[in-house]
Amino acid sequence: MTRYRSFILIVVCVLAMGGCTTSVTVEGTIPTPLVAKIPVNVGIYYSDDFKQFRHEENIRQEGNWKVDMGAQNLLFFRNLMTAVFVDVTELNEPPLAGENLAGLDGVLVPEIVKYGFLTPNVSGLKFYSASIHYRMSLYNNQNEKLGEWTIVGYGKSERTLFGTTESLGEATVLAIRDGGARIAIEMTSQPVVQSWLEDVSKE
Repeated sequence: MTRYRSFILIVVCVLAMGGCTTSVTVEGTIPTPLVAKIPVNVGIYYSDDFKQFRHEENIRQEGNWKVDMGAQNLLFFRNLMTAVFVDVTELNEPPLAGENLAGLDGVLVPEIVKYGFLTPNVSGLKFYSASIHYRMSLYNNQNEKLGEWTIVGYGKSERTLFGTTESLGEATVLAIRDGGARIAIEMTSQPVVQSWLEDVSKE
């Protein structure tokens, strides 16, 4: 009878855990990298999916997780783009040939194509980790797509320093920062960007 009761208790605990939801709102201050500004006037388009990015995942024996990082990520990217380019114009619609590209040298469209995280219970380590895969698409001022490239940012936070939501939030903030730094530092080394800047200098 004791074993039966113990088994029932375990089942109840697992079911209860599977039904709970951990919500994480990513917040924090993220400094922008210091780089030499690229002397062009670039348009930036942030889609609604980018602005409002949320990740939902069910982890066995941990329940549901909801990670809201859209607002923090958008704020950082707005600061990042003004740190990378001399002139930045935020577009309200996808890049279209015509008046909304007048005066621009090109358009960048950032996307989040993948977000993932690991908890200590899953990884067996003593920290939370997060990764963000960004895709950057570049268009010229005739709305012709020149190419795209992918950047991955990583972050981790010790579980002993913060609570559950704070630890994952901190790991995600660091992943945003790492991804942004890579975008800024590696921007002019991308072949598609190099070719674009050469064309712009000839205009």
